[in-house]
This record gives sequence, C-alpha cells and structure tokens, in this order.
Amino acid sequence: MSFSKILLTILVIVAVWRGLRLYHQLQSRLANTGNRATPAAKPAGRAAAQATDLVECPRCGTFVPNGTFCRSREECRYRRT
Repeated sequence: MSFSKILLTILVIVAVWRGLRLYHQLQSRLANTGNRATPAAKPAGRAAAQATDLVECPRCGTFVPNGTFCRSREECRYRRT
C-alpha cells in the first residue's frame, strides 16, 4: 500500500467517525426536545380531569360542546347539502 492509500483510508475513517458522532448528538437533541412536557400536556388539577360532552351540529356536522351553538352556523364551509 502506498502512502496516499493509507492517508485516504485514515481520512475516511475520521470522516465516518465524526459523522456518527454528529448523528448521535442530533439524535440525543431530538430525543431531549421530545421529552419536554408542555404546560398543556400536564394536567392543571381537577379542572383538567373533567371531560366535556360534544354534540354534532345538525347543519355542518362539526362537533361542539354540549349546550353551546356552532360558530360556523351561518358561514360553514362544510355545510351538508
């Protein structure tokens, strides 16, 4: 083997090693950002544990909380014909 082949082999090994290191750093950053809990994800006490019943709007078919009116009643893009 010539000196240039040995040097090329060493450069390829170093490039692959640095690439893998960078890949693992990016994977750990993505994993860490995925583990952060947002304030909306944490229950805020008793109010967050209560469920709301949804009913289907007879005009457009969207689901709204029971006892409220559909905001899209007059200008519904999904109006059933």
